[in-house]
Amino acid sequence: MVILYSSFFFMYSIYAIVNPFLQVMLRNMGYSYEVVGVLLSLFEIAGIVGPLLVARQVDKRGNMKGVVLFSTILSSLGMTVLMLSTSIAMTVLGLVLLAFFLRSLMPVLDSYANNLFNGDSQKYTLIRSFGTVGFVFFSLLFAATNQPDLTSNVSIGTYALIISCVFFLLVLGWKREPRRPRNQDLGGVEQTGHWFDRAFVVGIFIIALNRMSMSSISSFFSLYLVEELKINAISLMNALAAGSEFGAMIIAGILIQRRKVLPVHMFIASGFAMVVRLIIYALLPSYSGVLAGQLLHSIGYGFFHPAAIYFVSRRVRRSHRTLGISIYISLGTGLPAVLGSSLGGLIVESFGYRTLFLSYSLFALASALLCFVFYRTMTTPPLEKV
Repeated sequence: MVILYSSFFFMYSIYAIVNPFLQVMLRNMGYSYEVVGVLLSLFEIAGIVGPLLVARQVDKRGNMKGVVLFSTILSSLGMTVLMLSTSIAMTVLGLVLLAFFLRSLMPVLDSYANNLFNGDSQKYTLIRSFGTVGFVFFSLLFAATNQPDLTSNVSIGTYALIISCVFFLLVLGWKREPRRPRNQDLGGVEQTGHWFDRAFVVGIFIIALNRMSMSSISSFFSLYLVEELKINAISLMNALAAGSEFGAMIIAGILIQRRKVLPVHMFIASGFAMVVRLIIYALLPSYSGVLAGQLLHSIGYGFFHPAAIYFVSRRVRRSHRTLGISIYISLGTGLPAVLGSSLGGLIVESFGYRTLFLSYSLFALASALLCFVFYRTMTTPPLEKV
């Protein structure tokens, strides 16, 4: 179990490099805001396709350990190509490899943990929170040591490769994945040939709107800090946000597992939190404003992610769980990121960051309101117990 906890720790530690510094790496290559937006969109497109293709193979063959090892090797290759890039072709190749295989790791680990814990949300959120600890630890370490060198892509990429190597060695120690029992359907749910229910489709659309609002932060927050506010503490600010999600994620897991709240309630809270967060960035462009906005990540994502995993795991059959989680990651978060990055680059170039954050808050508002509109659908009996 220690190996699995450590695997989550170091897998999400890789994102402590990729998430905040990928935009910086592209700017270091001399690309304009519009080109950065397009390249980030290509990154997200590859991140959509990868998990969907990999997940279906995992559901069919069940070789999670081998898939994780293979994906780690090729995502590391992508980072190597990216940090040594001397042309647009190399940049695109590096981005595609990195996104395709790095993004594929997330649904496989989530599915592995859910199967291992038999769908127990409280146990899942505890192990998932170790991923947050890893992200926060390395973010704070980078902030304290003033590393990596933000002007050097080699420096940035080297740290990502070292962490990936440690993750790879940990996965080598995995035991066989848990056996998958037969599907256990809840009484009263009409048997159909579908591996998902109607609430799953509605939920993915609501999730997509919520994550569309988040794309303005994931794609442009680092540049907003450095260029708009003249704040270079990227790692520190990301650590603050990730740290705030740690407790919220555990609380959400406990509440959901004990049936105190439903996923739809967490989606509503997340949507309104994102509205407030983006308005703060737009109207309070200051150090204190950024601090307040980052703390709202606790509700915007800390409540959101456990609810989404719990929701998906019960709205698709267990035989398709990895695919269901991949759809959540790819179509629910990746596709909105593609659209958000492309549109966001144009908005920042033409109107600035204030317009970007204000306009994207409308997507978060829409996601929360749709939860009320489809509340009955979102609270129908689930397809799976675990």
